[in-house]
Amino acid sequence: MSVKPSNSRNVGFTLVELMIVVSILGILAALVIPKFANASERAQVAATQDQLRSLRITLERYKMEHNDNYPDIGDLWGVVTGKTDKDGTLNALGDYGPYLKSAPINPFTSSSTVVAFGAGAVTDGWEYDVTENPQIVAVGFNETTAAYTAP
Repeated sequence: MSVKPSNSRNVGFTLVELMIVVSILGILAALVIPKFANASERAQVAATQDQLRSLRITLERYKMEHNDNYPDIGDLWGVVTGKTDKDGTLNALGDYGPYLKSAPINPFTSSSTVVAFGAGAVTDGWEYDVTENPQIVAVGFNETTAAYTAP
């Protein structure tokens, strides 16, 4: 039985090779991380725009089915998430609604609170106005620039 002489050299990475790999991974991470950070804000903008579109359609549908009247601010979420009579009274056996499954949450403020137009604080979700020109907006969200700035 013959024994071959073994090569005593260990096979592995040198410290310089490991440092190069870590440096390359660091550079790649620095390039990729900002893209993910912006993706979160873009998702919030898209969610807000989608919710506003849905809310506006809901309000118009409510108006068409309730004698050309928009819902009052006092029970806005109640009448659009429940069943109502023709006059807008909440009634579990009503003929109209529900228009939404639940009150929408503003992605920027994490709130579904609705306040009078122009009175929004950073803790509120939505501003609603049914006077001359009915409208609903997300608190702090500028639809023209698609940007959020806390009030």
